[in-house]
Amino acid sequence: MIRVYYAERDATLYEQYENQNTGIDQILEIAKIASGSILNGQVQQNQYLTRFLIDFGSQITTISSSISAGEIPEIADHAKSASVHIELKAADASDLLHTYTVETYAVSESWQNGNGNYSDDPIVKNGVSWKYRTEDQSGAWDVDNAMGSTSNTQPLDLNTNYTVANGGGTWLTGSDYYEASRVYQNESPDIRIDVGHIINAWISSSNNTAADGDKQITNNGFLFKFSDTNENSNEILGSIKFFGRESHTIFVPKLLVSWDDTQFTSTPGTDEIGSDTYVPYFKNIKDEYRSADIAKFRLGVRPEFPNKRFQTSSFYLTGEKLPTSSYYSILDSVTNETIIPFDTQSTQIDCDLNGNFFKLRMDSFFPERFYKIMLKIERSGSTDVQTFDDFYFKVVN
Repeated sequence: MIRVYYAERDATLYEQYENQNTGIDQILEIAKIASGSILNGQVQQNQYLTRFLIDFGSQITTISSSISAGEIPEIADHAKSASVHIELKAADASDLLHTYTVETYAVSESWQNGNGNYSDDPIVKNGVSWKYRTEDQSGAWDVDNAMGSTSNTQPLDLNTNYTVANGGGTWLTGSDYYEASRVYQNESPDIRIDVGHIINAWISSSNNTAADGDKQITNNGFLFKFSDTNENSNEILGSIKFFGRESHTIFVPKLLVSWDDTQFTSTPGTDEIGSDTYVPYFKNIKDEYRSADIAKFRLGVRPEFPNKRFQTSSFYLTGEKLPTSSYYSILDSVTNETIIPFDTQSTQIDCDLNGNFFKLRMDSFFPERFYKIMLKIERSGSTDVQTFDDFYFKVVN
């Protein structure tokens, strides 16, 4: 099972424009503008960094409540636990190194989103920026103040790379709790990073369930940046622009909570499909589903060319089931963007006494859009893999 949650606020922090707010800009950016490079037609005399913030706000509370209610398993490392990934879609990238690292951290201070755009002239200053974190610009990013954001007396390892004057955010470090990263090597700059341990730190803190030695922290969102090695090097690194929550596209930042909820209990004697060519089909798919629905899709499978024989029922009605290694994925039917990817654990097609099925929560999808279901079916030790994708539905309010 996969549940999708969407960001509630985000903003980019530009060192070059240290007072500018971009709280409603459509683009999020990380960049390193090196001295001597050309930006907006001008040769840059200094080096400038760019980072961005994302906050899922009440969505983290919803995840916590769902775990407490038993709707989502705990976020851990065992087979039936849940994992959490943050995903961002790149809109543009330029001048990137062959190998670079993107890091994300738990933000250590509160911040106000503001309503500025990168293109504003004059610039808007009524929210978070490189130098300030508050709307009235009275609150600068301050490592010393951030130290007081924890309810645990155990000291937190806070970044000390930048002084109050330089800004750029404050964040917590510690790979077991507050940070995650991904190394890129000549590949798509889209972000997909496991942030389960950061989510767990927020949830355990809000529920006062942190174990002895764990550090309790407040959810102030994520900060994204290039690694310290990349930021502090003398190399020209370039920029990556991502779609933000204000982009008016389906590519907004999202959290995917996934886990294996399969049971595989079926009628004794029911065999997997034996025909070399077969056709899966949906028994109960509807044209439309409401956002509040939790749909249970029932599937059947039949030979594509059944053997003819004397009988009073249809040749196409069989008691066979899909192979155990069968999976589903959900795509936006217009853009073909993958909303829920194939996963050997969380999108495996289950089976019970009534046959194959899988469940979808429709609040994971934007309403008033059409979606396509893709099936991937593996047989004979993954040497026979077939895909099917002619199944559609719409989500409505």
